[in-house]
Amino acid sequence: MKNATKQELIDFEKSVASHWEAGDLPYLIHLSGGNEDSLIDLFEDIKDGDWIFSTHRNHHHALLAGIPQSELLGRILSGDSMFVFDRSRNFYTSSVLAGTCAIAAGVAYSLKEEGSDNWVWCFVGDGAEEQGHFYEAVMFVEGQDLPCMFIIEDNNRSVDSTIEERMPTKFRMEWPSCVIRDCYKPTYPHAGNGTSKRIVFKDIK
Repeated sequence: MKNATKQELIDFEKSVASHWEAGDLPYLIHLSGGNEDSLIDLFEDIKDGDWIFSTHRNHHHALLAGIPQSELLGRILSGDSMFVFDRSRNFYTSSVLAGTCAIAAGVAYSLKEEGSDNWVWCFVGDGAEEQGHFYEAVMFVEGQDLPCMFIIEDNNRSVDSTIEERMPTKFRMEWPSCVIRDCYKPTYPHAGNGTSKRIVFKDIK
């Protein structure tokens, strides 16, 4: 499954940033960017019928999963940037830190019980990696040999705190094979439009 090119992903986020700068988005926005190549490679392995769980930073995932740009932009403009879902595509998100991990493990358990050949793909940030919910879900998936893969999108930011600030020893857990770490330098800050331009929001009628 791969429903968007690298340039389409980049251009879409630029358009969202432009809406923010124009004052059209009086909402908290988390822009994707910096790991387009690795995501495109990963989505080559995701097939129709698989389940995808994403985070508050979900725009790239949504586009690669097949959600049309116009539909996604409409949701963003209405304030639902962190709450994108599509039941027909088994695509779900949560703004809760590590909030989808246990759900992803449960879906994977059901798929295995049903004898399905579909998989679950659960994206988290490196901040979520430090949560107990993530640890427990990973241990359950690994222990039960479930069809689930966790992808840590490691942009070295938990909000705006780096790993050096959060953990001076820079410790990183050695996770089992059901976890992939994707380290990348983000294009945009944790939240915002990534420019030094002062933003003045339009009046809300």
